Amino acid sequence: MGAPTHVMIYSGRNVAEMDGGAGPLQFLGPLGAFGQNDNRSLLLYALPAGKEYKDVANEATTEYLQAAGHSPSAITIEIRKPGGEQWGAEWVRYVLGHQHDGDAPLDVAIQLPHGAEYVSRPEVFSSEEAADIFISYYETGQIPAGYVLRPVEGYTSDQQLIDLRGQTAHADH
Repeated sequence: MGAPTHVMIYSGRNVAEMDGGAGPLQFLGPLGAFGQNDNRSLLLYALPAGKEYKDVANEATTEYLQAAGHSPSAITIEIRKPGGEQWGAEWVRYVLGHQHDGDAPLDVAIQLPHGAEYVSRPEVFSSEEAADIFISYYETGQIPAGYVLRPVEGYTSDQQLIDLRGQTAHADH
């Protein structure tokens, strides 16, 4: 096993360090088990060079990809990445979605432990498609081309929150 490059946290309790050898099944397994035994989330982020999870476990990560859902066919995906200067932010958390015309209503409930999270139909993914997005992010640090991003929250350098709900979704690439 090589030096760890990424951390995957499954349902907030199972942590795996990854070292560059992961494939799609590494993500499809956890995503395909959403809704079973309280499995509802998957978080992936790159480790700083030369660090292991134990070195950063108590630090906030500013860039990540995460999925949440109540079944393998009802998953929402979010990405937090640098940007958002137009809103006074240094990082922005976005909901990923499929290309669509107009503003899609937030009318699909994704049931989570803290309550329902409402997204639009174009923002719902299957475990298979979510796994493809995760492997792309793992390998490149980016989501694949062709998706749109709906901003929901911005963060300043001192971690102050900026509510971005109501902003227009845009293509990532």
